[in-house]
Amino acid sequence: MARDPRLAQLGAFLHARRDEAPPPADADPGRRQVPGLRRAEVAARAFVSDEYYTRIEQGRVLPSADVVRRVATALELDDDQTRYALDLLTDPVAPPENPQPSDPLCRLVERMGDVPALLVGPATLILAWNLAAARLLTDFGATPPAQRRFVQMVFTDPVLQSRFTDLEAMRRTVIGVVRASTPAGPPAGDWIDELLRTSPDFKALWERNDVVRPHTRIRVRLRMPDGGEETWEQVVLQAVDDPHQRLVALIPAA
Repeated sequence: MARDPRLAQLGAFLHARRDEAPPPADADPGRRQVPGLRRAEVAARAFVSDEYYTRIEQGRVLPSADVVRRVATALELDDDQTRYALDLLTDPVAPPENPQPSDPLCRLVERMGDVPALLVGPATLILAWNLAAARLLTDFGATPPAQRRFVQMVFTDPVLQSRFTDLEAMRRTVIGVVRASTPAGPPAGDWIDELLRTSPDFKALWERNDVVRPHTRIRVRLRMPDGGEETWEQVVLQAVDDPHQRLVALIPAA
């Protein structure tokens, strides 16, 4: 019987975080054969048996929310990571395959004038943008609609890549957002397969299996078209009637 993709993803996610976790303070580095923590060490910290925790990582058992929280504490997961692990225990609402942009939100994006704004759909698909966003970031209209995902373009669009002073951090963030936004299991799509084949940078970050939940506000340092650098605040507003669409606005940091 095929494994539930959500449980398989939960196991892969916890395994990746276990590899990144700091080993016990009294561990002898010369005698450890695995990075991070051993399964038995996580199991002991989470108060479950070694066999049970192994079955969780193998995607063979549905743990309770309480067990997942204890494992999250054992692995020192942050709030975003813990929420993602818990989301994998529930039946998610799948995003639409062909999202239709909200007409009022599209008009709002256009009327924001000098405020750079984007309407972003599932998997960071760019549904609408205004001239200010095109001037600040890149000409989104020059990219075919099927490839007009922010997560793709930070690997394929040289102009957009050049705007970020810390491109690596932005790439990690958007990949993490894509993973966190698809709790039905590992994200899939032709665009992912293409980037895995063609971009070693994408492949390395994708295989980290990390997640980042969208936050209302983050700061980002941008290189301006005139060559200078400025700090901007990215403000994210989620549509009430469609959780898969978000309005993203950029304003100069105070």
